[in-house]
Amino acid sequence: MFITNDSGPMHIAAAVGTPVLALFGPTDSVVYGPYGNKNRIVSASLECIPCREHHCLRGDHACMEKLDLSVVLDAALEMLGKY
Repeated sequence: MFITNDSGPMHIAAAVGTPVLALFGPTDSVVYGPYGNKNRIVSASLECIPCREHHCLRGDHACMEKLDLSVVLDAALEMLGKY
């Protein structure tokens, strides 16, 4: 399993068949998420997601700061149980 943000290595891992747990913030996970059914996406529930901005217009980076570690851990453990 590869736990990552939206990045080039995320796509490489998915391409070679590694299960990916991707943490998404301002980018659109539907458009930029990893391909394949082994992968999972975690993001915060905010009205501004996806904003697609390089700099946070809110000024607090809430889309990344509010990612709940317990949700990420639960998703990772669930994925590990499947493979």
